[in-house]
Amino acid sequence: MIISNETKERMNEIRNIENKYGLMQFRMGLSHLVDVGHSNLTDENVEEGLKQIMAKGEEKKANGKIPVMTPEFQCEILRCSAELARFSIWTLFAYIKKYVEIGGL
Repeated sequence: MIISNETKERMNEIRNIENKYGLMQFRMGLSHLVDVGHSNLTDENVEEGLKQIMAKGEEKKANGKIPVMTPEFQCEILRCSAELARFSIWTLFAYIKKYVEIGGL
């Protein structure tokens, strides 16, 4: 597996943070980072997010701008995130570790 120099530098920066705080606080920090987003994926917030995405898409369309991702695609990402939020953070981390290949790492 080939890792770019930039990725190595980023990994070293993360390792330095882990070393600074220790393994327990580092793991709790990761958990908190994900939990903040995780806990904000309530049904109400998701519905509001979907409305905002579609409104921005309509605005861009009216202004002749072509987005890289369609509003519908962005909404599907949000819906996927909301479904994943049903699982505990540690279950998600375990799944990622075992099944999600991260390109270039």
